[in-house]
Amino acid sequence: MLVNIVRYLGVGLAAGCLSGLLGVGGGVIIVPALIISFGMATKTAMGTSLAIIVPTAIAGSFFHFREGNVNLRIAVFVAIAAIVGSRIGVHLTTIIPGLTLKKIFGVLLIAVALRMILGK
Repeated sequence: MLVNIVRYLGVGLAAGCLSGLLGVGGGVIIVPALIISFGMATKTAMGTSLAIIVPTAIAGSFFHFREGNVNLRIAVFVAIAAIVGSRIGVHLTTIIPGLTLKKIFGVLLIAVALRMILGK
């Protein structure tokens, strides 16, 4: 039990640091960690990650806002659309099998990584 708590804390620390440093959603770190390290089902890992991201996003947003690194106008419009999109996404998880979601997530991570490495 204590070993798992230490591992959970390690994942949270890594996700928080990378989220604050690189602006990546904690899901980029948390979802794979929960699936690979803890054997969690893909859909459960995604839902758990979203619950974890809420306090992380609030803290990171606050500190970046304090540093002058937030464009509130863009944030409001994107947030409104993201709320609607999240409802659609949750509905799609009821239709798409977990293994397919895992593959889609992996391909998305690779595509984003290649775009960032090879793009301008």
